[in-house]
Amino acid sequence: MGLQMLDRKLKELEQSLTTVALRVNQLRDQTSKQETELEKLSTEEQEAAAARKKLEREMAEGEARLRNKRMRQNLVRNDKELQALAHEVDSLKEGNQRIEGELLVMMESAGPRLAKIKELSETLATARTELAAGEKEIAGQVEQIKAELAQQQRERDKIAKEIEPALVSRYNVIFERRQGVAVAVAKAGTCQGCMRRLPPQLYNEIQKHLQVQYCPACQRILYFEEPAAEK
Repeated sequence: MGLQMLDRKLKELEQSLTTVALRVNQLRDQTSKQETELEKLSTEEQEAAAARKKLEREMAEGEARLRNKRMRQNLVRNDKELQALAHEVDSLKEGNQRIEGELLVMMESAGPRLAKIKELSETLATARTELAAGEKEIAGQVEQIKAELAQQQRERDKIAKEIEPALVSRYNVIFERRQGVAVAVAKAGTCQGCMRRLPPQLYNEIQKHLQVQYCPACQRILYFEEPAAEK
């Protein structure tokens, strides 16, 4: 029973260690997702900004060409050439209007994206602070749990050495198969592990404590506790 109590404690500590590790992994995953999203949005904004600058250059060049064409219109007296220039001016105007429309659309779409980048940057800064604090706190918990695990394991090994190796091996198998209950009380003629009735002769043998007895139904190791003396 002493071995079983230590093994249950070891399982609890191992589960605590797993839970603690899961917490820090969740914090890291959350931060990593936010970093990925921020990086994606920042890349999109950089590409959009480059595209806007390109359109702005094209528009500036178009305006310059448009001014030159209009200046030439004031100097030309040939009707045919004037018509050609007028056609070119109209084409340049249409081109500039198209570019201006594209710029407006891009600027409108940039607004929500920039707002999201700002919001995400602030959230990520907070998340990184929480992650650093969480990692520090969890590291302390991990060390504490590991130290307790080591201490419990030493006690467990000490007790296990006092029991026959073959019995320890069988106990280990039952412990894993029976969800941490390898040793059960025999009480009122019943195995308290599986709640099955025990043969009367077996129940009598268990009470003598002469040898290790097992439940015929669940194979757990059985022991008997003397009833507490009435005061």
